[in-house]
Amino acid sequence: MIDRLRTHLNRVPIRIRLTLWYIFLMAVTFSLAGGYLLLSFQSSLTSSIDTALQFAVSQSLSSIEDEGELLAFDESDYNSINPQALSSSVFAMRLLSLQGEVFDSFGDVGSVPIWGPTKPGFNTQSVPDDDEHWRVYTQAVLGSAGVQIGWVQATQSLNKVTDTLQDFRDQLMWVIPVVLILAGIGGYFLAGRMLQPIDSITRTAAEIGASELSQRLDYQGAADEIGRLAQTFDRMLERLQAAFVRERRFTSDAAHELRTPLTVLKGQLEVTLSRTRTNTEYRQTLNDLSGQVERLIRLSNALLFLSRSDQKRLSWEPMPLNLAELLAVILEQIDPLVVEKSLRLNTEIFADLPLTSDTDHLTQLFLNLLDNAVKYTPPDGEIQLQATSLPSGV
Repeated sequence: MIDRLRTHLNRVPIRIRLTLWYIFLMAVTFSLAGGYLLLSFQSSLTSSIDTALQFAVSQSLSSIEDEGELLAFDESDYNSINPQALSSSVFAMRLLSLQGEVFDSFGDVGSVPIWGPTKPGFNTQSVPDDDEHWRVYTQAVLGSAGVQIGWVQATQSLNKVTDTLQDFRDQLMWVIPVVLILAGIGGYFLAGRMLQPIDSITRTAAEIGASELSQRLDYQGAADEIGRLAQTFDRMLERLQAAFVRERRFTSDAAHELRTPLTVLKGQLEVTLSRTRTNTEYRQTLNDLSGQVERLIRLSNALLFLSRSDQKRLSWEPMPLNLAELLAVILEQIDPLVVEKSLRLNTEIFADLPLTSDTDHLTQLFLNLLDNAVKYTPPDGEIQLQATSLPSGV
């Protein structure tokens, strides 16, 4: 199931996936921020009510009259006891005995339930089967002897707070979706702008063929991830173009080099077959053909060497050898070419030239040198080959 879902998601365009991720992160962010603001707002409203209740109780302590066994509020101080912060909500104050009996009260006493004092301080109360909540503050009343003689209790309805928080919650419930929709539209647009260079790279790559490798992206944007991708793509095209140029040059050189000996072979065969020849003439023709075959073999080896060199597949197996003996074998292979152009080959090779190297590589090296010497020396010219041993350190 998970693999199938991942497969379906991978088929969704990356622009849409980026937009969905952006909306998801925005939704999480706004939800956390909204929850934090809601809790902070609730704490602030509750703290404001607590401050007003505490202030009302503090004011009432100075207006309480001790009438023997009863306690009462001074009616002249009612207005000063009820602060402005509590006047807009259901509010009541009561004087209670130590057992919880009501001595005196004022405010919306008919709407406010009675809770006997359980402990001094703040607490939140509610009525069973009723959604209304109340904030209650209770403080001890001390007599003239410093002994507790009752309780004073201030109660405030939390309906206003609940309604205010509900309004705030309702606003968040429609504001957040609207913001997410706008963010999604903006994210989709920005994702398209960000992915536009990649679309350009894709179109350019689709248009480039083997004959159009000179085309480049020439990205002029910021040196970010997309910029580095474009630069890497251009460098890759440069390497491909250079490889294709080398391949074309190699193919052209190979065709040119192979054409000459093949043309010679074909001409000699046609001339020989045009009429009956003597054994001596046939032998001479075969010797000439053998020389051309040797040349073809050398060319083939050279082409194979170049191909392996380009592919970095050259082997290197050094071994002890005598260069004088190797040069003697190479001179035998090159001799038919020297005779064909009526050249003189003068050699001066030291008898003992020990060294350690790869035989195939040395053979290829000296064959190429001698073949070029024969090729670029005019007829009846002279080629000199010297090989000697130098003193150590020279």
